[in-house]
Amino acid sequence: MKVARRICVVALCFAIAAYCQGNSFDKIRYNGGTIETKVKPDDWGNRLTVTSDLIRFELKDGQVLEIDPASVSGLSYGQEAHRRVGTMVALGILLTPLALFGLFHKTRLHYIGIEFTTPEGKKSALLIQAHKNNYRAVLLALRGATGAPVAVSEEDRKYVPVGVEAVVAKSDEAQSNNAKAGVVLVTSTPESAEVWVDGTFIGNTPAKLNLARGKHKIKVSLAGHKDWEREIEVFPGSEVSLSALLEAE
Repeated sequence: MKVARRICVVALCFAIAAYCQGNSFDKIRYNGGTIETKVKPDDWGNRLTVTSDLIRFELKDGQVLEIDPASVSGLSYGQEAHRRVGTMVALGILLTPLALFGLFHKTRLHYIGIEFTTPEGKKSALLIQAHKNNYRAVLLALRGATGAPVAVSEEDRKYVPVGVEAVVAKSDEAQSNNAKAGVVLVTSTPESAEVWVDGTFIGNTPAKLNLARGKHKIKVSLAGHKDWEREIEVFPGSEVSLSALLEAE
């Protein structure tokens, strides 16, 4: 019994020590960030360590990037990490050819994006590639330390491990359609009137409509009141407010 207890105590001590040291991953590629390096983008010799207090990324050449988990505003995986490469470029982040290759070819590479704010208040990001044998553990560790959900594409959702909150990002087509739309806010006096767009019933006031660019006919109707109608032209990214004053019949 004493021997068994000693074994349990030793095992518990090792578990506590491992927890305190955090999660360290040796097979990590560096594909984008603020660090200039000659380490090749296909080199797995970098290390990522994640604890509740610090995210530490050590490049093979000795350079280190430290990130406060509380400063992390978003995580992304797979194709969604690829898509956010454009944002990284806008932030002045250096990207390797391997990352750009993945962006255009959407291969099954386990990219992980970490978006954060520097101590100076600047928005920044880190793009890494985890190994097929450790990417799930990396996502779990980052999610646990930062509390940030992981943005993924619809088809990549199945690769995110159970227990990690994932937000499915809209497809490129959906985002493109949204970019071509405008917002129309419709209110009425009295309220709860019916809203019709191009002859189709949409809902009741107050209503927020996302309409495709172009001309649309808006009708607001309420029993016992005269119909209110307007023809408007919607422009991409615009926001228009319509207030219908309904006259009693």
